[in-house]
Amino acid sequence: MPRHHVLLDSNVIAAHYAPKSTKNATLATRATALLTGSSPDLEIKFLTPNFCIAEVFAVFEKYRWGHTWNKQVKKANTLTNAEFASARDGFRNAIHNGAKILQADLNRYHVLCADLISPINNAYKINRVRGGAVAKEKAKRTVPAKTFDMLFVAMGIWLSNQLGRNNLTLVTADQRICDVVIRAQSTGLSKAIQDHLTAIATGLGLTYSADIYPEALDLAHATKAELRAQFPTWAPAW
Repeated sequence: MPRHHVLLDSNVIAAHYAPKSTKNATLATRATALLTGSSPDLEIKFLTPNFCIAEVFAVFEKYRWGHTWNKQVKKANTLTNAEFASARDGFRNAIHNGAKILQADLNRYHVLCADLISPINNAYKINRVRGGAVAKEKAKRTVPAKTFDMLFVAMGIWLSNQLGRNNLTLVTADQRICDVVIRAQSTGLSKAIQDHLTAIATGLGLTYSADIYPEALDLAHATKAELRAQFPTWAPAW
C-alpha cells in the first residue's frame, strides 16, 4: 500500500481536539474526519512541526483561560475544565512516541528553505477574494503570513524533496499559507524573484521550479472535489 505523509498545521490539530477553539464548524468536522479517518488504498502518516505542538497547547490555554480579558475568546468558545483536560490528554497521547502524529523537528535546512517562500510572501500582496463585500474589504487589509507560517511551508519544501512531491500534502486552515504556495507555483513571478529563488535553491542542492513547492490544502475552505482529489476513497466520506 502506498504511503502518503500529511504535514499538519496547528490550527487543524486544535480544531479536532478542541472544536470550540474555532468558529468554523466545517473545519472542526473536517479535521476530525481527517484525523480519525482512513483510506483502504493509502497509508497516511501524520506529521507536525515541533513548534506547532507548542502552538496547539497554547490554543488550549487561550480558550480555557483567556475569556477574562481576550476579546477573541467568546463565552461560547471557552473550554470547560473537562474539555480542556480532554483536549490536552488527547493531543498528548497522539504525539507520545508518534502514536498518531509524529513530531518533525525544525532543523537548519528547514530554516534555509524559508528563503524559498518568504520572498514571495513579502513581495506580493496575496489574497484570493472569495466574493462579497466583506471579502473585498478584508483584501484591502491584507497582511503577509507570519514567520512560523513560512517555516511550516519551508519544512514542507524540504520534506517534499526528501519524500517526493507526490507523497506529501501540507494541510492547514490558514488561507494565506495556501495562497502564498499557489503564488510561488505560478509562472508570473518577477525575474528578480526567480533569479533569487534559483540561487537559493542551487545553494541548497535543489533545482528551482514550481515543483519545488509541496501541495497545500486549506481544510477550512477546500471544495469536496479538492478533498476527494487529495484523499481519495477516504472514510468517512468528505
